[in-house]
Amino acid sequence: MEGETTRVAFESWFVKYKVDVLFAGHVHAYERSERISNIEYNLVNGRCGPTKDLSAPVYINIGDGGNIEGLALNMTNPQPEYSAYREASFGHAIFEIKNRTHAHYSWHRNEDDVAVTADSMWFFNRFWHPVDDSTTK
Repeated sequence: MEGETTRVAFESWFVKYKVDVLFAGHVHAYERSERISNIEYNLVNGRCGPTKDLSAPVYINIGDGGNIEGLALNMTNPQPEYSAYREASFGHAIFEIKNRTHAHYSWHRNEDDVAVTADSMWFFNRFWHPVDDSTTK
């Protein structure tokens, strides 16, 4: 996940203040995580990884606007469990705040001939409406 140092440094604040979504860039691909945190590690066979945490934000890497070097094709496989959606394509996103409890997010691949929503989810504000909004179960 891109922005790992930011997540590690500030995640306890993100959870404490009920941050719902964090946008980052740089890797030239698209990824949306589930609500995960490393505040409590999930140790399995000596390895640790992020744990599902409904009080944590969703992390979105939207670095798919394009660049001279091309797409980050090497980041798509294997897709880790914490990753809800991952794709090395150029695209754009729309984030619509509907009211204080709901926002709709959608990501669109630019390579399609017609407007196609490749990934989307509803965000439910953690402060006002705490529910499980995971997109993979």
